[in-house]
Amino acid sequence: MRPTIFALFALLFSVNTATADGHGKPNAFGFALNVPAEHIAEVEAILGSHMKFMESTHTVTGDASTRLNSYSVIKGPVLVDPTDPSKGTTGSMMYILSEHYETPKGFAKHMEASGGWSDLPKMQEVMMKFQVGAVYPGFHMQSMNR
Repeated sequence: MRPTIFALFALLFSVNTATADGHGKPNAFGFALNVPAEHIAEVEAILGSHMKFMESTHTVTGDASTRLNSYSVIKGPVLVDPTDPSKGTTGSMMYILSEHYETPKGFAKHMEASGGWSDLPKMQEVMMKFQVGAVYPGFHMQSMNR
């Protein structure tokens, strides 16, 4: 657990250094969770609550200055050997959540709105327990859309 927390602090320090004096403010974030089978229902419930929160507080068609460009949660089984799927799965599930906003103002609006989400403490608990990677805050790098 300590290496993960250390890595998060190192990431935040490097991002703060890179964005000092207003250069390149964040407009995205994401994280990955590796969830053991016995916790899948719990994690899917909180991700479902998060989706409802997102639908009630964000827009993908509204004001461009705060618009959410993309929100996605993908999941898939954790493979025993990613180079050889024939070896089967571990029983755990991998979840990857990502959010990308049109502008840093949209990202800031999200952070403000999340303070009013009643399940935020539960989401934070899930993230600390199962997170295997995160980009927070982050910068949209590239995309391919329809």
